[in-house]
Amino acid sequence: MNDNPYRRPAVDGHGPDRGSLFVLAGIGSALASLYWGALTLLIFLGVAAGSVSGMQLILPLVLIGLYAVRAFQVFKGDRNAAQRLLWLHGFGGAMALVQIVSGGPTLIVLQGIKIVIHVFGGVTAYLAQRR
Repeated sequence: MNDNPYRRPAVDGHGPDRGSLFVLAGIGSALASLYWGALTLLIFLGVAAGSVSGMQLILPLVLIGLYAVRAFQVFKGDRNAAQRLLWLHGFGGAMALVQIVSGGPTLIVLQGIKIVIHVFGGVTAYLAQRR
């Protein structure tokens, strides 16, 4: 058994190697973290203008940290982190769908981008932890 997640298994030469799946899952997590970073910047601008409460910054900051830590762990090849990342993407995608139903056109576009990121990250995290 090969313990290095970035090397193709010697027995199975078919399909994508596990290392590339971990890299793609890490990229999905990093994209989610960047998305939340951009959204947090917009919320911060709203706080600075006085139109948004500063309490609305807490959840995005926590999510930035969670996705960034998971991206780092998955890049290192941690299979358990890929499974935890799968849960994070699943929850994030579900919340994006709920917000699309209750939002206007701008919110629909932002949540649509988030859904694409969550689907990409979720599929690659699932494939990485499965192999």
